[in-house]
Formats: sequence, C-alpha cells, structure tokens
Amino acid sequence: MEHLIFYYGACFMGILCLISMLAVYKSNRNVLKDLKHPSEARNRWMAGFVQEYEKSVKDNTEIHNPPVYVIKRMRGRKIGPWNIRQMKGISWGTFILSFLLMAMSLFIVYQRGINIFPIPLTDAVFPAASTVLLTGICMEIVLLGVRLFIGTGYQEEEIETNLLDYIENRYKEPEATKIIPMENARSSGKREKAMRQLEQGILEAAAADSRYSHLLSKEETDIVKDVVKEFLS
Repeated sequence: MEHLIFYYGACFMGILCLISMLAVYKSNRNVLKDLKHPSEARNRWMAGFVQEYEKSVKDNTEIHNPPVYVIKRMRGRKIGPWNIRQMKGISWGTFILSFLLMAMSLFIVYQRGINIFPIPLTDAVFPAASTVLLTGICMEIVLLGVRLFIGTGYQEEEIETNLLDYIENRYKEPEATKIIPMENARSSGKREKAMRQLEQGILEAAAADSRYSHLLSKEETDIVKDVVKEFLS
C-alpha cells in the first residue's frame, strides 16, 4: 500500500510542477504581448509599471540606474499570492519531489517483492516494477521537455530588454532632470532638486547590491534623507 501512496504522490507533484511552469509561461507571454503597446496594457503588473514610470516622468524624476529599476520591479511581479521567483521555486521543488517519491515507490516494490500494480476503477493489473519505473521516466522526461520548450528564462530576458528599451526610448529625458553639480547646489537655489537626485541615486545603488539592501527600509531611508539635508545645508 505504501508504494501506491508514494506513486500517486509523485504523480500529483508532477501535475503541480506542470501547472506552475505553465502559469509562469502564460504570465510572461501576457507581459510580452502588452509590451507591444504598453499604454494599452491589460496585465495588472504591466499596467502598474507603465503608470509608475509615466508618473516619474511627469514629476521630472530621473532614473539613474534603469537596469536596477527594472529588475526591482520584475522581482515584485506576482502570480496569485506568489511572486515569479517563488513560482519558479515551486516548479523546481515539485519536480524534485516527484522524482524522489517515484524512487521511493520503486524501492518499496523491489524490497517487498511486489509483483502486480492494480489500476484504479478497473480490474486490470500490470507488472509493478515496470509500471513504476516507466511512469517515473516518462513523467520526468515530459516535465524537462516542457521546461525546455517554453523557455521561461528566455522570456524573462526579453521582458527585461524590452522594459529597458521602453524606459530609455519612450520619453526624452526632461531638461529639468539634468544632474545639478554639487558645487552649484547651495548657490543656485536648487537644493531640493539636488536632494531628491542624491536620495534616489543612493537608494538605487543600495538596491543593486544585497549587502546594502537594508538601506531600502523606511528607517534607513529617513537616515539617508537627513544625511543629504545636512550635506547640502
């Protein structure tokens, strides 16, 4: 009986793996479709990205590090309650579990000398070892084939490239967002604008390196603002 529990558990994990892979693929495909006409995006994440970026353009807020800007927002993309990274982790985790559970089922079959494998809802039976072995091999091959065929890694690279192209070419950089030389910041009456530029540059640089990710917390953001104010005072 235990070998059946492991066997059907492996099949269930395989189904979850397939569903998670297809969910990531469908989400990526929807974003790529919306990137052809970003202003008409239907995907919730893509529409939010465009809205946020256009607001920053209207506010004359310069993006100092576009790759970091894009990567941070791509990490926040969600499918249901899980973000993309978690969904990919689920897909790999269920794939490995399906392999291990099938191996356990096969081990029990050999250890206990089980010869027949009953088929649910029918009176048919098959050789136990052959059935478990062939099912496991076929399932893993199918899952690996689907993963290679849909190419979610390539999709994400294409999304990142297209988003960078959108940011760099969708709008011309406003004249007002040019970096203010620090030696002129005190005398030109543009201290507030220089402060915003410094704050944004520091926070984006912190996001680029996980060693400084703590700078993105609310408390550390306030510290950055205080330091910049003191520097320009």
